Amino acid sequence: MDGLTYKEDGRSTEPDVDNSRKGRFKVGWNDAVVRGKEYDAATLETLYWQNLGYRFGKLLGETSEKLQEEIYELCVRQQKERQ
Repeated sequence: MDGLTYKEDGRSTEPDVDNSRKGRFKVGWNDAVVRGKEYDAATLETLYWQNLGYRFGKLLGETSEKLQEEIYELCVRQQKERQ
């Protein structure tokens, strides 16, 4: 399984009042770029905010925090559109 495919979308769709979704997205991005972690196929089977950030981090590499947040917001909008 490559980093862009998944079997199920398990991302929270609740309003993000406490920014936890955005925080998880950034943790995943930093796992890929800063910490150099490798998520295994089982971890990537279900799409969560953290491994979505990881996927973008692997794809785009080092990126400003502002741009990471803009990408996150686009992902939120895309998720809402699909519902």
